[in-house]
Amino acid sequence: MEARGQEGPIDRLSRRTGETLAWLFLLSAALTGWEVLASSLLAAPTVWVHDLTTMLCVTAFLVGGAYAQARREHIRITPLYDLLPARARRLCDLAGHLLALVYLAVLTWFTGAQALESITIWEMSGHAWNFPMPVVIRTAFFLGSALLLLQLAAHLWELRRDPQDGRPRP
Repeated sequence: MEARGQEGPIDRLSRRTGETLAWLFLLSAALTGWEVLASSLLAAPTVWVHDLTTMLCVTAFLVGGAYAQARREHIRITPLYDLLPARARRLCDLAGHLLALVYLAVLTWFTGAQALESITIWEMSGHAWNFPMPVVIRTAFFLGSALLLLQLAAHLWELRRDPQDGRPRP
């Protein structure tokens, strides 16, 4: 799985979390199917399926960034990147990881503050079902940002190794 060696603990955490939360998409599809049947065949639409499927999909999507990063499958301009010599690709990786770390550190800080506030006041959706969807989504946003931050830090730590012999650079 990992281009530079064994799967590290952060990679395993990201992969397992992503694989587990991916089932939320299937659950959302099943709930949507139920809603269609309940609404059209039984003339008994629900008030909760839309909110719940939104929350489940958003949660899985927000944590999916770390999963993609662990597998090194985030979007990059591959035709240009592949044309670069190994040293230039490494510099691009270093620059990209450093910039992303700064961005994600700020994002994690702010999403953590919003999640904490949402939990403190037990923020409700305000929709017909009035579920605490904002609490779940804001917390998932924070956890997804934090996990992606850890994942990028782990990959940046790996980049300190010399690509030729695998030893740490001074």
